[in-house]
Formats: sequence, structure tokens, C-alpha cells
Amino acid sequence: MQRTVKVFVIPADRSPGGPPEPARQIVVEGRSTDAAREAARARLVEDGYRVRSLSFGPKGLVAYVEETA
Repeated sequence: MQRTVKVFVIPADRSPGGPPEPARQIVVEGRSTDAAREAARARLVEDGYRVRSLSFGPKGLVAYVEETA
């Protein structure tokens, strides 16, 4: 199953409490809901982000991440 993830990035110069950038979307795939969540976490870490929050919303996953440098 494919899931859409809304990703809100908090830039390094605004971390930890600054407002995030406007959301962007990525698509991940997993055999179950939990697998899709883990795929999203792995993708975000692979892209160089520190994951602050990753949860399900009414239309898919929502992630808040920080730039790592």
C-alpha cells in the first residue's frame, strides 16, 4: 500500500523551536500501516533529517523533521 507523507522541515537555523517550512509531500510504500510508517522514517533519515514526530493524520502520515546541519 502507498501512503502520502506531509513533511514539515524545520531549518537548522530555526531549530529546535522555529516554525517549519511549508509542507512538501513524499510517497512511501509498505505492506501494512506500520510498515509504511517505518518506510517513511527510514526515507526521512536517509534524506538527512532528524525525525521529531511521525504520526498518522486523516489523509496519511504527517512528519516534522529537523535539518541536521
